[in-house]
Amino acid sequence: MLNALLAAHPSSRVAVSSIGLDGEALDTVSMLPKPSILLATGSLVASAMDCVMASEARLEVIGHTGIQTGLGEIVLARVIRPGACLVAGPSTVQGMEQAVSALKAQGAEKIFVDGAFARASHSLATDALVFVVGAHDGVRMAQVVENARLLLQRFSLAQAGAAFEFLADEASVGWLDGQMGFHALPLPSALGQEERLLDSLPEQANWLWLPGALSPAFARAFVKRRAEHRCGLVLKSPLSLVTEGQELRNLFLLERPLLVLQGLRLAFVAVNPYSPAGHRFDSAAFKAALSEVTDLALINVLEDTDFESHP
Repeated sequence: MLNALLAAHPSSRVAVSSIGLDGEALDTVSMLPKPSILLATGSLVASAMDCVMASEARLEVIGHTGIQTGLGEIVLARVIRPGACLVAGPSTVQGMEQAVSALKAQGAEKIFVDGAFARASHSLATDALVFVVGAHDGVRMAQVVENARLLLQRFSLAQAGAAFEFLADEASVGWLDGQMGFHALPLPSALGQEERLLDSLPEQANWLWLPGALSPAFARAFVKRRAEHRCGLVLKSPLSLVTEGQELRNLFLLERPLLVLQGLRLAFVAVNPYSPAGHRFDSAAFKAALSEVTDLALINVLEDTDFESHP
């Protein structure tokens, strides 16, 4: 996916970073082969110094970030001889924001951050994300598509209006009345306090503000006690909703308003009908099924010849 994005912008000065280690021969978790990250001359990279030194491409260090990792400082480098690059970027959202800003200052026009679903919070440091769905998620296409539908709905939560912006500075769990007045609850967070929180929530609450994570335990309690409240929910971002599976499905079925202070923009859905486990889906049927749950462009970068025409 990353190499396809790079190839689709031959006339732009591109830059790359990663939330983990990418470009190595074998995945450190699955031990399966991984494609190399191929960078052309003039491309930029924000990566740990050890990776810069170990890359096949020849890289010239042009800047320092001061961000330290187990693989050395995150430095800015320019490709002066093309080839495969080993990339390991900052491990925090703040660090990635710093790296992205530094790459822009060096003239990067398109910056691509290789991500991972388990650490999706790094997408908050970017302008948009590509959602990748593949056969690796399961052997039943219908279940894979349903999982994708729920996650796409999660990533597409509506952004709250200006009237809610003051909550960004509010660290306390609390509720909002009909006049948008905020009432803090005597709880440090919702985690482990689900029942106590709902006990404290008055019937007249219009909105419940959760400054931390909305956990599976809270989702279960909120749905179970739905007859006791009528409020909507406000979160920092879609990534604050850390619930999946049946709990997430039930929460959405409740059809309560669920807003976020900082929304995410989905660029398109990348489709992979193959699984490293050996099974595969029919590519056309997989796309057709996904088209029933999203209006986003569906792109298989190994088969779609018009990939470059998509924004």
